[in-house]
Amino acid sequence: MKKFFKYIILFSALTVSSCDKLIEVTPRQSIDTSTALNSQENINAAITDVYVALKAVEIYGRDLICTAEALGDDSRIINRAGGRYVNQGSNVINNHIGGWSVYYAAINRANLVLRALPKSTFSDAKKAELEGEVKFLRALLYFNLMRTYAFEPKAIIASLDKGGVPLMVDGVDALSEVSYPERAPVADVYAQIYKDLTDAVAKAPTTGGPNKATKAAANALFARVALYNEDWANAVKYATDALAGGLGRFVASNEYVASWRAASHPESIFEVLFQTRQENIGVNESIQSAYTSIGSVSEATALAASRPATLPPASGWGAVVPTTALLALYDSIDVRKGLYQLGLNRSNTITTECTKFLGKSGIVYMDNVPVIRISELYLIRAEAYAKQDKLVEALADVNKIRTRAGIAASTAATSTALLTEIEKQRRLELAFEGHRWFDLKRNKKDVVKSTGNVPYGDARILAPLPTSEILVNKKLVQNAGY
Repeated sequence: MKKFFKYIILFSALTVSSCDKLIEVTPRQSIDTSTALNSQENINAAITDVYVALKAVEIYGRDLICTAEALGDDSRIINRAGGRYVNQGSNVINNHIGGWSVYYAAINRANLVLRALPKSTFSDAKKAELEGEVKFLRALLYFNLMRTYAFEPKAIIASLDKGGVPLMVDGVDALSEVSYPERAPVADVYAQIYKDLTDAVAKAPTTGGPNKATKAAANALFARVALYNEDWANAVKYATDALAGGLGRFVASNEYVASWRAASHPESIFEVLFQTRQENIGVNESIQSAYTSIGSVSEATALAASRPATLPPASGWGAVVPTTALLALYDSIDVRKGLYQLGLNRSNTITTECTKFLGKSGIVYMDNVPVIRISELYLIRAEAYAKQDKLVEALADVNKIRTRAGIAASTAATSTALLTEIEKQRRLELAFEGHRWFDLKRNKKDVVKSTGNVPYGDARILAPLPTSEILVNKKLVQNAGY
């Protein structure tokens, strides 16, 4: 099962020895798809491989969460991790989120599965479910590529726009099949994401856990994509459908902190599942270590109850920590403040850290990562309602978040005031989950921070395309400023 393939695809998967010559690919680096994907077992294994790609450090293993937070304005960096995150925290040019080759390798796997499915021996009903599942994953991969390397459709700066990302919807399993497309227009990539999610909503399985691409997950992702596309009506529609999908539950105030201590977050509609010790990313690269010096849920609980005179040794770096300004935004009685506590002594520094990720699987440095959860859907819908001047509906949704936090309901009476409140609640509710940087970006806002502001339109808003990709594909155009 595990030997089905290791595909070498375009760009980084096809490396260069010079500006013009590809390194030859040895036979053991690839296998013919007619052999690899000619059975149900191998197709299932190929789909699993797409899920596995989401665990990469460059994606949900760390960077879409921690590096995104370091780039934004809700965190500060303590240099107690050997320089890790310092450049990202200061928004130094060329220090950004990445993962281009990881994304395209996973997209290619998805494409090959989609090519193999029609000829497979699965029943027609099962083929449809698998198609929906894989198209959800491909949509998620393309959406994250776009968030990283391109402008959002309604936030484009024409003078700086170099397009979206190359669209690859056909599988590649041999060098002779490799093409070198240019960057597709932003609108075209979003159209493809919409197409994939439309199919996923129609075909993905209606049952399954949060680690599975289900219809509810497809609706939830569609709501987020529509929000980024300022497609307010569809953001409301798909958020509503996702909330009615029966997956995940809105946790109560008295279980809010405990919900983050569970192996799987009860609000998760889709999450990245880490299962085995072999998937342990470790102290140098894990989300847990980036955020906190505390080693476990039990240790965090004990420290919150009583801080001993002699602290236990630190387990993580705790380099990406909340700013004083962020912490000040929480009301004194806000239950969400319980997720921030003093950490341990690392590099002669003790500071308040975020404890959303604490090896909840019971294994240090390894967490299931919520990608989309119920609270975000209420905030998506609230924002989309407010943008349509449906203030009563918007207020009801944002107040669901406020009252669960234990604070008084908002009485905002204008769309401007309500949108300000929704933005604030997104900061507080989704803090350290990798959203703030992208919220600033999609709303065309400057990043204001003590290490130096990043105005919207600055080159550092977008990640640079890898130089190796541009050397291989002469049609690729680098983002402005790099």
